[in-house]
Amino acid sequence: MLGKIVQGLIGGGAQAVANAITPFTGDKVQDETSRHGEMLARFQQYGGEFSDRQNRTWWDSFIDGLNRLPRPAMALGVIAIFVWASADPVGFAAAAQAWALIPDEMWIVLGAIVTFFFGDRTLLAARRGRGPTVDQVRAVMATRAEIQAMQPAPPSPPTPPPVPMDEARYQAEMVDDGKPLSDEAIREWNRRQKIK
Repeated sequence: MLGKIVQGLIGGGAQAVANAITPFTGDKVQDETSRHGEMLARFQQYGGEFSDRQNRTWWDSFIDGLNRLPRPAMALGVIAIFVWASADPVGFAAAAQAWALIPDEMWIVLGAIVTFFFGDRTLLAARRGRGPTVDQVRAVMATRAEIQAMQPAPPSPPTPPPVPMDEARYQAEMVDDGKPLSDEAIREWNRRQKIK
């Protein structure tokens, strides 16, 4: 009986402390669950953009094409500005002076739009990590070395048989004591000794 009372007091106290701390720290399980649901909804949205729909009309295809245009259009537009500046410096200078008259508030709105288009994917890529760790790279290199060690060595090409030396030249070098034998004469002498 006493054990049940103590257990109830301790359990109730722990629950009271958890209830008091949760408003300040947040519920980690609930936070992870909501993040997981958000990621699933995002992936389902991406999948819905690229999946084949039933009863698809030309208007659906046109709108899907428009939805995919902003990111590449902005990226290519920035590159086109540099090409324009080098191809037509006078026209680019006039346009730059006109851009200088645009109020700062409009630049802020444009920056917010660009951030919405590109920022989401940048944050998603940052969450996924910055690439493999050093240990992962070492493990891959070690596995690759083991696989290469298990592969049989390529067979060495057969050595061609020695070509016999011209008989007259061989006899002339063997008779001449004034100079050392050439490599060809030595190989021919070895070949004849093996035949014997």
